[in-house]
Amino acid sequence: MAEANLKKKERARSWISEYTRVLKLAKKPGKKEYSLTSKVTGIGMVLIGIIGYIIKFFSVIIQNIGA
Repeated sequence: MAEANLKKKERARSWISEYTRVLKLAKKPGKKEYSLTSKVTGIGMVLIGIIGYIIKFFSVIIQNIGA
């Protein structure tokens, strides 16, 4: 039982140290990087929306042909 608690504590310490290391390496993005990320994300969302609309459009056409 005591060994299990030690293993849990050791895993928690390990996770905390890894988490702390990642936070130390992280930095706030600059204006240029943020702008580029926003553009790429927006383009991706638009493309996924267009693809979804096309799929829905063709499914409606196929359902109407079968009726």
